[in-house]
Amino acid sequence: MASEHATTLKSEKVLESIKQAQRSKEIVDVDQDMVKIVIFESCGACYGFYGADIKEIIQQSQISWVPGLPEYLPGLINVRGDIESVVDLHHFLGGDAATDEKPVIAMVVRDDFRSGVLVDAIVDVLDILVSEIKPPLATLQGAARELVCGEFQYGDKPVTLLDSEKLASKIRI
Repeated sequence: MASEHATTLKSEKVLESIKQAQRSKEIVDVDQDMVKIVIFESCGACYGFYGADIKEIIQQSQISWVPGLPEYLPGLINVRGDIESVVDLHHFLGGDAATDEKPVIAMVVRDDFRSGVLVDAIVDVLDILVSEIKPPLATLQGAARELVCGEFQYGDKPVTLLDSEKLASKIRI
């Protein structure tokens, strides 16, 4: 019985010393900047736009073809009475033109640019630390190079972050 009491006292002393050690540690609360990202698939890869630039995701909207538009503008859509242009992102990423009859459209609004952007699928919308976004690789090749503003990891997949302002500068008519 005496050894049980000694063991209890010893365990209480150990617990108390652990508690004191934890209390003595200085707690540093660091606020890190977060940014919302909309991740989507296009041309077989993962891309993203800053969430502040995406006003809504439109599922299965009918695109009305308009003669005389450049190949990267497949037509117009009606968004609650507003007529908006649609940009085929495949053209700028080096892929074949989108063929889905009922595509997913991300409505991009930045400064005076407002347009729907065709994407293959929305993967996720999440908040990430700004520090997780790395500058694009200097060796980045392909048609998307001029649109890229950063890269980050999403699970085991690399995500290329696109700049909607750079996209807007490519499609001004």
